[in-house]
Amino acid sequence: MSGLLSGLLGMLTGADKANADSTHSALQDVLGLNQPGGVASLVEQFAGSGMGQQVQSWVGNGSNLPITADQVQQLLSNDQVKALVDRTGLSTDTLLPLVAKLLPHAVDQATPNGSVPSS
Repeated sequence: MSGLLSGLLGMLTGADKANADSTHSALQDVLGLNQPGGVASLVEQFAGSGMGQQVQSWVGNGSNLPITADQVQQLLSNDQVKALVDRTGLSTDTLLPLVAKLLPHAVDQATPNGSVPSS
């Protein structure tokens, strides 16, 4: 587990901490962050939904702008949310706030040079 995720886990408490590792892994898989073109696809999806500033802050080297659970639900497709629920075993009400905390860090990890990797 990377230092960034370890640091985030240190900020979480209770159920969030217990579920963060599996949710982080599920995010990388379901959103394709470890696949060629996965980050670019996510950036495009968010930018097309008016969240380009937030996702660009996650890609860049500066501070990450936050995202809310409601924004996560609006931005991810029903299939993506269902896949995350299936992978983690968490309810949507538990999952979405956790994704809102983890997603900026997951994108940060997938873009270590501060830019979207080429396919």
